[in-house]
Amino acid sequence: MTQTPTSDSNPLSKQRKYRRLMYGVLLGGVAVALLLREVLGYPLVSEAVYWVAVIGFFAVLFGSSVTLFDERDRALEERASRWTLTILAPILAITASVGRLLPQVSDYALPDMVWPVLYGFIVVYVLFAVVYGALRYRS
Repeated sequence: MTQTPTSDSNPLSKQRKYRRLMYGVLLGGVAVALLLREVLGYPLVSEAVYWVAVIGFFAVLFGSSVTLFDERDRALEERASRWTLTILAPILAITASVGRLLPQVSDYALPDMVWPVLYGFIVVYVLFAVVYGALRYRS
């Protein structure tokens, strides 16, 4: 049996190659930045490496001649976003309710660091509602 020769002119192989490069630059940069900051104690160099990786990520994303994401990727992102928001909504509501009621009915209370996280979730949902409303109004 003979092997089929692969060519880099195949758009899907190019897409995979550039995606791997894009995510590899980002993950490699984050790994090196963490090593520099946590192990070697160079926080400023670590931050510079991190930002070079972020810029490299966007350079590959916007600078490549290949379309890296197509309609299937967009549909998958929409489904993942919808499920994420659907799962987090009841968690937010229950945690906020328990956080308000717990000190009233017992000697326990949620740690103070939980409240900024809850407010952050609320901001995400408000931002989603604003963007959704703006997009709906425009269309």
